Amino acid sequence: MVQKIRVLIVEDSEDDTLLLLRELRRGGYAPEHRRVETAGAMEAALEEREWDIVIADHSMPAFSAPEALRILKRRGLDLPFIILSGCIGEDVAVEAMKAGAHDYIVKGDLARLNPAIQRELREAAMRRERRRADEELKESEERYRTVVEQTTESIFLAHPQTRLILESNPAFQRLLGYTAEELRSMTLDDIIDHSPESIRQNIRRILKHRRYKVGERRYRCKDGSPVDVEVSVSAISYRGEELLCIVAHDITERKRAEARLRRSLNVLLALYEAGHVLSSSLDRQEIGAELLGIMQRVSSLAAAALRLREGSSGEFRLWESVGPEEVLVAASRTPTGSEARRAALASGRTQTFRLPEAGTPPAGLCLPLRVRDRVIGLLEAYGPESLLERETVELLSSLTSQAGSALENARLYGELAEHEQQLKELVGKLLVAQEEERHRVAYDVHDGLAQMLAASYQNLQAFAISHAPGTPEARRELESILNLLRSTVREARRIIADLRPTMLDDFGLGASVRQQVEALRAEGWEVSYDENLGDLRLPVGVETALFRIVQEALTNVRKHAGTDRVDILLRREGGEIRLEVRDGGSGFPPEKLLPEAPGERIGLSGMRERASLMGGRFEVRSKPGSGTAILVTIPESRVLEGGRD
Repeated sequence: MVQKIRVLIVEDSEDDTLLLLRELRRGGYAPEHRRVETAGAMEAALEEREWDIVIADHSMPAFSAPEALRILKRRGLDLPFIILSGCIGEDVAVEAMKAGAHDYIVKGDLARLNPAIQRELREAAMRRERRRADEELKESEERYRTVVEQTTESIFLAHPQTRLILESNPAFQRLLGYTAEELRSMTLDDIIDHSPESIRQNIRRILKHRRYKVGERRYRCKDGSPVDVEVSVSAISYRGEELLCIVAHDITERKRAEARLRRSLNVLLALYEAGHVLSSSLDRQEIGAELLGIMQRVSSLAAAALRLREGSSGEFRLWESVGPEEVLVAASRTPTGSEARRAALASGRTQTFRLPEAGTPPAGLCLPLRVRDRVIGLLEAYGPESLLERETVELLSSLTSQAGSALENARLYGELAEHEQQLKELVGKLLVAQEEERHRVAYDVHDGLAQMLAASYQNLQAFAISHAPGTPEARRELESILNLLRSTVREARRIIADLRPTMLDDFGLGASVRQQVEALRAEGWEVSYDENLGDLRLPVGVETALFRIVQEALTNVRKHAGTDRVDILLRREGGEIRLEVRDGGSGFPPEKLLPEAPGERIGLSGMRERASLMGGRFEVRSKPGSGTAILVTIPESRVLEGGRD
């Protein structure tokens, strides 16, 4: 394959030029050439176009190869330069090679020409490629240096063995406060605020992985202050050495912002928790403990105490405290603390103060707890100077304000709960008295009126047998009297059973409810009864209360349900005594419970009260067209703990 070549021939002989061109064609070249024999002609040729190679005769009348070589050097052209001469001494050839000629060939030995041209063209191309690579490297280094110098990130180079800092950019110098010269005399141990062993471990990791994200580290500035940075490192080759290229991103502001954000989140969470606890709890002890715990979490207080007004005397008593007791006692007994406490109670306004006494926190707060312009308590807090910052004082004042209302509500609830307990005990006593009175009346009726009625009936019946009436009319009147007496005896027995069924005392709840079921079945009712108490006897009060609930539930079915179908369940299961009376009647919307009719002794509220007195749950389930269910569940522990009285 023919290769084009541009040849500048410095020769005064046209014949020699033709021989040269023929040799080039023989070597596979298609030469484009120009022959010059003066310096001016060579300058003009070099100006007009680019050349691949220069072949020059050593000596000519008006020009020479050394002069031609100097022209190339002056122009900065790196072209292969081959001297072709008829006769040239070895010393002259060596001198020409030293001057920059690439080869010399005797005109009588042109066979060497083409191999020499191939070699020199190849080497020239390699030199051009090296120059291009060097130029690109130089440009890249210049760009890199410009970027490094102008970037806001801190970048520096360090030696992995000596740990010396070799180079650093202005951003790194500004970060630590050192000059470039000062840093070049320092090592990584001088600026990294961590143990030398941890530094060596990280260097080993970097050299192993070539690129390593160290993460958050702390550096030391020239003035001794710390600075937080996020570090990533790469192992690079630089000027023939393996170095560490370290990029340190200043995260001091980010850390401060994170700390502020965490504080804000803690404050918001504390306010949320405080609002939740203070609005949901009615336990004064819990409210006080939570208040002090939240305050300690969101502020820097060292110790705090909550004092509340107690009793009719109006004295303030220590209710709850947090922190070391000795710190609290020492601070609260200082003249400054005592005066601030009196001022806060008298004015109802927050008092801030500083404690000059030794052995106490430097600052304190007295925050009154106010409810409707009345001071019900006082919060004392002691801690560092930051406790007196405006944001902290406002936060603690807000929490104290919420706590004041919550504590007052808890106090009122406590009084209400006490009154309710007293009322509950009174209701219980009334129900017991009522049952005792029913018991007494039932036995009085049974032993008195019922016995007399039964005897009268028997006597009158015997008299009718021995003195039979003589007329039909008299017999009818006597039969009417006997029927009336029989009805009166039955009614007396029913009244006795309603007042106090003797079966309840003799055989227990299960048998008594079964008696009620049999009575309903005798009237034609469809009644199912599921009971598993067996011989288990419950406390008298529990048996009585459950029996009365069954009675009242059946009475309500008879009056309001419009059905004669009832299911009764009385079981001991799952740690509970469960009673359920369910009818298949008309039902009603639960929100529209039927009002109690005049004369009813125990309505739904009475059943609920009886269940509550036993520590149980009472529930009414009803839906129009689906009947009504009365459910009572009593924890077995509450049932059995009292035994039978």
